[in-house]
Amino acid sequence: MSKTNIKFLKKHCRTFLYSTLILSTSLAFAKDLTVERLSLFVSDGSSVYESRPLNANLNTLPPAITVNFQANTDANNNTTWQWNLKNTSKLNYNNLRITGLIDVDIDAPSNTFFNEYGSLLSLSAPSGYIAPDKWEISEPGYLKGDLITRASHGSLRNISAYGDTSTTDDPAMALSIDIGNLRAGQEIIAVATLAENSTIGLTQQDNLTNPKAFFNFYAKKGFFDRAYPDMVQGGLLTTGSAIKEGNVWVWGFRGSSQQGNGTMVVSSNKTPAKVNSLTNIIGLTGGAYHLIALDNEGNVYGWGQSGYGETGCKPTQSIYVSMPCNVLKNIVQIGAGEYFSIALDVNGQVWTWGHNLYGQLGNGGNKNSQIPIAVNLKGEKARLIGGAYEGAFAVTEEGHVWAWGDNEASGLGFQGSNYGVQRIIRTPTRVPKLDQYADRMTYIAGGNGWGEALLDDGTVIGWGLHASLGQGTTKTNISSPEPVIVMKNVAQLYARYVGSIALTEDGKIYTWGQTGGSAFPMIYGAFPTLRTPHANDPVVSVGGGKEHVFYQTESGAMYGVGYNDLYKIDQTKCCAPIINWPGKGITIGK
Repeated sequence: MSKTNIKFLKKHCRTFLYSTLILSTSLAFAKDLTVERLSLFVSDGSSVYESRPLNANLNTLPPAITVNFQANTDANNNTTWQWNLKNTSKLNYNNLRITGLIDVDIDAPSNTFFNEYGSLLSLSAPSGYIAPDKWEISEPGYLKGDLITRASHGSLRNISAYGDTSTTDDPAMALSIDIGNLRAGQEIIAVATLAENSTIGLTQQDNLTNPKAFFNFYAKKGFFDRAYPDMVQGGLLTTGSAIKEGNVWVWGFRGSSQQGNGTMVVSSNKTPAKVNSLTNIIGLTGGAYHLIALDNEGNVYGWGQSGYGETGCKPTQSIYVSMPCNVLKNIVQIGAGEYFSIALDVNGQVWTWGHNLYGQLGNGGNKNSQIPIAVNLKGEKARLIGGAYEGAFAVTEEGHVWAWGDNEASGLGFQGSNYGVQRIIRTPTRVPKLDQYADRMTYIAGGNGWGEALLDDGTVIGWGLHASLGQGTTKTNISSPEPVIVMKNVAQLYARYVGSIALTEDGKIYTWGQTGGSAFPMIYGAFPTLRTPHANDPVVSVGGGKEHVFYQTESGAMYGVGYNDLYKIDQTKCCAPIINWPGKGITIGK
């Protein structure tokens, strides 16, 4: 990806940013305070890494860990530093701890250098962030002895009696956070704050004068947008697709222009083929028989079956679009339902196109549209979108969740009808029961009669049909708009049709959902069920469709599990028996 493209994504992606901490030169903070040192140490328990964006531009982080540093002033005129740390490799970093250290000199009149002391106020963080679990008030702030090792490895303790104002130490202060694993495609946001009035973190004070400095450090972890250079795709019924090195590959059923190379029908037994006209693709999804792709410049392309306008291509006499057309520009997220599509642009505007019988387009009508329609969220700006079976969700910067479409079984989060009975909501409507989670959502989507969201602490919540939410029932007569906790420790979630696939922080696959279909008992379960992928090759990406699961491993291998119709899993047989775990290998070209 070019520097220009990276700049575009950093400027326009409205997903969470996540980071780490670093070292600076002396910096005048306020008239009475000078930052002598601000440091970040990253440790995996054996090695210690460091970065200094302002002091000699030193960076010892591994090459696959990228860092972006920003300094800001908040609404209270306090200084904040934010570091964005991204794991851009296909490897995982385990047992990470990050430590922020600051040394402040209180330069008040009549101040002498050795008359300062510090104390702990509290270890806490804003909602959705990870708070420090270790702290230290050190010896004078020049990293004497084994402070780097001690701080980075997390053995943090108060080593001096700084409550005694007669001390002659000038303390440095350190706060440390247990990050755990940083998987391929994940990132961390770490924030350090320095304030003159606070009730959290560490405080440094001059015993001869009034000035104080309050230091706090907290972090947030998640996946950055389009997390994997190579990723499996989900959504289609009988077609497989994936991104490999920025190219889109398609296999399985290609009888409705899914191949995207100008031919309406490509035999299902043909080997996977690349969509020749697309490059630099970072996002890929699809409905029943259409595909939507997003490139790294923010362009959206659609192709495949378009009987309802779901590809977003301009009106055509044919219901099939055999070459990708440019649907929209300046887009940062895409999604799809069964026969419609949804996108989010750089300004927070949501767009929909395709089938509208059940209110999927959110414009108050029921007519289909072959061109994108702007969705009215009553002046709010969306930062996250998601498609359901015949409905959609938008999460706004204002901290609200909006939903529209078919609310059967309370799947949109409102009290709805019984499963199998449509309850249409044709305009975006706020979902009050989800507002308390809105600011913490990093993913939202749904299926037929249910919805789910992944929160920034790895918790999955769901609403609607309990048989699809892993709540211990296989019956379809139990549903509720009340959010329930499905599972925790989830790094990546894929929710669609009748069930879900989760990849945990430690690389395990769990699935749950309805069990009454061709391959449903094998794929899903009444509770979140641990599955067994191929051994000794960590899983980095999951996806799937109505009756199949795809997963990709660290080595780049891809596997399929489930109902094998039309060569979508077993590339040597049309309609082989159901393929059980750990799955069948799928080979796509170079």
